[in-house]
Amino acid sequence: MVLASFRRLDGASLLRTIVLLAVLAIGAGLVLPARADSGRQFRPCIMVAHPGDRARAIFASADRFDCHRGQRSFPVGTVWLISPPLRTRADQAYVARFASNWSVSVALYIRYADGAIRRVGFTHRTAPRFLGVGGRYLLPIPVRDAAPVRLLWRVRQLTNVRGVMPGAEVLDTATLERRTLGLTIAYALCAGIALALIVGHLALYVALRQRFLLVYVGMVAVSLAFLFVSSGAMTMLWPDLDVHLRQRAATLLFAAGTILVLLFGRSFFPSTVFTRGLRRVSNAAIAALILSTGAILLMPPHRATMLDDIDSCLYMLVMAMVPIVVLRATAQRQLGLTLFAAAWGMPILLVGLRIMVSFGLMRGGNVFDLVTIGMMTIEALVAAIGIVWRIHRLGRERDEARAEEIAARLLADVDPLTGLLNRRAFLARAIGREADQMLLLVDIDHFKAINDQVGHDSGDEVLRGFAQALRMVAPADALVARLGGEEFALLLPMPAAMSPAAIHRALREVRMPFDLSVTCSLGACTGPMVSERAWQAMYRTADRALYEAKAAGRDRVQVGAPLVAVA
Repeated sequence: MVLASFRRLDGASLLRTIVLLAVLAIGAGLVLPARADSGRQFRPCIMVAHPGDRARAIFASADRFDCHRGQRSFPVGTVWLISPPLRTRADQAYVARFASNWSVSVALYIRYADGAIRRVGFTHRTAPRFLGVGGRYLLPIPVRDAAPVRLLWRVRQLTNVRGVMPGAEVLDTATLERRTLGLTIAYALCAGIALALIVGHLALYVALRQRFLLVYVGMVAVSLAFLFVSSGAMTMLWPDLDVHLRQRAATLLFAAGTILVLLFGRSFFPSTVFTRGLRRVSNAAIAALILSTGAILLMPPHRATMLDDIDSCLYMLVMAMVPIVVLRATAQRQLGLTLFAAAWGMPILLVGLRIMVSFGLMRGGNVFDLVTIGMMTIEALVAAIGIVWRIHRLGRERDEARAEEIAARLLADVDPLTGLLNRRAFLARAIGREADQMLLLVDIDHFKAINDQVGHDSGDEVLRGFAQALRMVAPADALVARLGGEEFALLLPMPAAMSPAAIHRALREVRMPFDLSVTCSLGACTGPMVSERAWQAMYRTADRALYEAKAAGRDRVQVGAPLVAVA
């Protein structure tokens, strides 16, 4: 049903759908920051910190913060970030949930309705203790008799390549528990799907040895590793690891996943779709991604901003390749086009979102990470459907090839004029039988005269009619063959279902083409046919008996002496 519904779509409609989804996703990313202040989720305003700054004085000068410029435009160092006024209750416990990339230390100041200020925070060494599900930091807001009315962060950072704090929110503990449970279920579901796909397709690879299955397994494995890193599970499992290793691992895995998507497309489709030119472009993109990502990982974070922009441009090159491949597959009417486009449509959106975040046109955060994981999972599932189609196609091609091979073998074994076994096929099936067999050599009497009487074409028709008569009267377990010319052979296991004389009488009663009176002579011999030498001995005996039948006047049967086993 899935394949049937995909078959009804064409490449143009798919491209329009993918572009529409990309526009909607990007539009949502642009709108979300503008709507953030309407609830408890917000984008903090920012200003550069100076030596001697005090939290109380900064709270009092909130109008100095910039709420419009992108955080990437601020210099690397220490900055202040402030929330909008909060709508909270005094008797409720709250948690500040936020992302802070490449931070060395984070201090959170909470101002309460009675004017009191409290401070909580962490350094990059203690940060893993405050990392929650989803890779967001969780700082509990101390409960007091007065309600918290505003939050102020002081963040010292290594780089602002992704923004200092792309997003933050204030949650009560009940909402946080529901959010954590929902995220845990989502991550567990995605991980379970990925593990099932990996195990299943590894088994398929062992059975089929198709390279694209191995590439697909690698692609899903990288997606699973990205899930493990981005969800915060890696940091929770090994809290002593440097928290910045999480950002580096995510960068590496994102690039590896993109490269494997390219390799999967190259191995999944034939060269008529993924042309030599596209392969060269993909090779260049893969090499450039490896170099740029490696440089980003090796260089200090504060020097990687320009390289990150170059990296984003390379992802745009990858995006540009996909519609070209889709359109080429459409032109060649490939059934797998829809599956390919759907599987690659998810990375298109994902790469587009990453570029928007990278250039500061869209903030990251919960939506971006969930969309990333969701699209990777959907991509793996849709690609799995594509693999099902590919395996179905391979199976059909293999069945067709096997049928053609069988047909070719049959043609090689069959006499083209009569449809009986030829001499080679007859011997291949006859030699090696240890039990006693009866060999009958049948020769049409005066066939040259028949040819002269009716012509060679009609003579061929007589041969076909005689062969059909032989097949009709011979027992079901007999081998029937044309040895050459007008000479035929029958091989029957002993005890034979019919005697040579009975076969001869049955042939006499069959009507021949052109109402000709066609008679035949039979020479018979019994014995085992265990080897080539045994066959030669039986053939000589039966041929001698046939000669005697002809010498005695034709249209009769002569049985030779039985033979014993010949080594």
